[in-house]
Amino acid sequence: MPRKKLFTYLYFALLVIDALGIVYPDTLYRKYITFLPFPTLFLLYVYSVKKVNWLYITSLIFTFLGIVFFNIKPYLNIALIFYGIGVCLYVIISLKSTVVIPIRSIFIATVPFLVVYLVPLILYYDAVQTDIFNYIMFYVFFVGLFFFISTLVYVSQRNTKNLWLLSSGIVFLISTIIHGYNMFFEPIILIRVGVVITFLFMHYAMYRYIISE
Repeated sequence: MPRKKLFTYLYFALLVIDALGIVYPDTLYRKYITFLPFPTLFLLYVYSVKKVNWLYITSLIFTFLGIVFFNIKPYLNIALIFYGIGVCLYVIISLKSTVVIPIRSIFIATVPFLVVYLVPLILYYDAVQTDIFNYIMFYVFFVGLFFFISTLVYVSQRNTKNLWLLSSGIVFLISTIIHGYNMFFEPIILIRVGVVITFLFMHYAMYRYIISE
């Protein structure tokens, strides 16, 4: 079996196991499983290309550090910084591959960006602890910006490659919103499962966009 296909299967197997670990915590111990998908995605990427994109590699590293610190409760603010930098690098990667974009497309894409950025600001302000609110908005800003750019790129040039980028942006939006609800309003097992699935699929979709270059 080709290594690319092997690591693809492994990545989605880990996704399923990680999600099931939330439903069956006594059977599947997530403490270590949750760290495995990103190294697998890294290997999948390395075996998928002849020349690596170092911005993408760096974004994976920062996101992985975010996962590490997110699992250490006192360091949630540091995790959000690493997550934000990882998404910021996704934005830079997306911008580097854009072409001249019509003004009309910019206005169309501005709407989802404002929704993504302002909804958490309005709805979550009272529920979020004051000391980490700024870190959350730092992260959410880049998530919103990434969604904005992914929408903008696809609207201006519809093709399979940019569809993967748009899919990544949309799924990231969903993941961020439901994750915020789970953390600051009502923790629900089904939502936690959704967070894991959307977060990992979003990064897989971005991987597909990257290897299409």
